[in-house]
Amino acid sequence: MQFSLMTYTVGPGQPGGLPHVTAIADFAADLGFAALELSAGHLKDMSPADFGAMCADRGLAVSCINGGCPMTSADDAEFQAGVDQAKQYVDWAVAMACPVIMLLPGPALDEADKERTRHRIAEGLNLVMPYANAAGVAVTLEDFPNPLTPYCSIADLQWMFAAVPGLKLTYDNGNFLLGGDDPLTALQALGDYVVNAHIKDWEIDPNGSRKLPDGRPFRGGKHGRGLINHPPIFAELVRQGYDGFLAFEYEGPEDHCQATREGLAYLQGVLATAQGG
Repeated sequence: MQFSLMTYTVGPGQPGGLPHVTAIADFAADLGFAALELSAGHLKDMSPADFGAMCADRGLAVSCINGGCPMTSADDAEFQAGVDQAKQYVDWAVAMACPVIMLLPGPALDEADKERTRHRIAEGLNLVMPYANAAGVAVTLEDFPNPLTPYCSIADLQWMFAAVPGLKLTYDNGNFLLGGDDPLTALQALGDYVVNAHIKDWEIDPNGSRKLPDGRPFRGGKHGRGLINHPPIFAELVRQGYDGFLAFEYEGPEDHCQATREGLAYLQGVLATAQGG
């Protein structure tokens, strides 16, 4: 396993963030990351091939591309646009030698709309899969932290994997808490589908508006100082033989570059212990 840095973590607009992807790549290489995970919105001023070459020049792989591709609309033209956007991410992945894409098809309008949305997203993903399979690119969903997305829990994702043959998982250790599931239990239940991983932490925020299922307010937190128990999760990844990337995420209020330095050092220690180092 190697660590990847999600570009949005230290991107423009974040506290202490960096102005453009070249600076992000320099920062990642300096800290010893092995790859970048590209948030699609950050690819503005260069082509996918140029982004891949920029990373390669710094000894970085591109571990994943994540991006929105709305597939929930009942309007067929809007639905097809989402499918086409997902296929474009496949093309980008090929151009930058990236093995995985993570799609964000969108939430339901409300709880009553969730079942229709579930089937509509599966319909769209089944149109994307042959295109991605032919290109050799893995297509994933993550356990997205919104109860209106029909892929936020263990049960939701099991339904999706049954409905969309070949679909894989970007396992997010923090997001499962928001879907009402224990992150370790989720990894044990869904490990066969995991080809990418996001590693974050949460902390209690007395003034926060976002709530955990148990009602506690929360926000992004520093790794090892928050609510996520990382060591058993890393131990389970090792036990399962996971050999993909661990993409670093920080969503808290402090300087994101400094939080990344501190968090990476902590997680490197956790990984070394899990691997018996």
